[in-house]
Amino acid sequence: MVRNESRCLRVSGRLGLKARADLLQNCLAAWPRRGKRLLEINCGEGVFLPVLWECGFDVTATEHDPCLRRRALAHVGFRTEIMASSGEYLPFEDDSFDWVILHAAAKNWPAFENSLTEALRVATGGLAVAFWNSASLSYTLYRLGNGRFWPWPRYNCFRIWRKLKQHGMGSLTSLSALSGPVRMWNKIRGGVFRQAVTRILPLGAWCIIRMDIAPPGFVTPLPLRLRNARFASPATVLECRRVNDDPNNKE
Repeated sequence: MVRNESRCLRVSGRLGLKARADLLQNCLAAWPRRGKRLLEINCGEGVFLPVLWECGFDVTATEHDPCLRRRALAHVGFRTEIMASSGEYLPFEDDSFDWVILHAAAKNWPAFENSLTEALRVATGGLAVAFWNSASLSYTLYRLGNGRFWPWPRYNCFRIWRKLKQHGMGSLTSLSALSGPVRMWNKIRGGVFRQAVTRILPLGAWCIIRMDIAPPGFVTPLPLRLRNARFASPATVLECRRVNDDPNNKE
């Protein structure tokens, strides 16, 4: 099991990389980028850092593993600051970034919830959660024995959606890619599975759920509804003056 997980960690960074980068760009297209600060949590080897930098974001990244940080620096060079930090404890003040990308890398659900809370704490405009989706055809085939390995760790997209919905901080959008068998992600004939983006249901193997955080104090207006009640009928308004204001009054 440990050997399989180790292999997954090495290989998953390369599987369908172009499709994953395209999906990330597609998902973040709604976010303004000029003069905006973006934080990528658990950046790993930094395969997406050049893409984010070329999109125009002012990028900062965090990664706990020192080996992965060195590889990330090799990918992006001096253009991005990569800090040593766990996703559960971010060394930033509240509302430090406009946008945040959280790569789900925790080994258990409570640790993921802590990472999500930290990501929401430092984000002001939006949060995107990227993860390997266990509610996908690819994972089903893997469980049935048709796949040799699966990128690890894995999360259920519907559970993450419900968790984000509970926070109630903004609207949600989900996108996914890599909807076919794992063995076809890097093959030419598997292009339809590699490039397909699922918008209606996030059933692809790699999924992103984006939350666009509503401004503070934003309230949706509700219509005023009155049941069996009527306003009072308009009454005539009579004009009158005080007695002392009448110059002809002798009293």
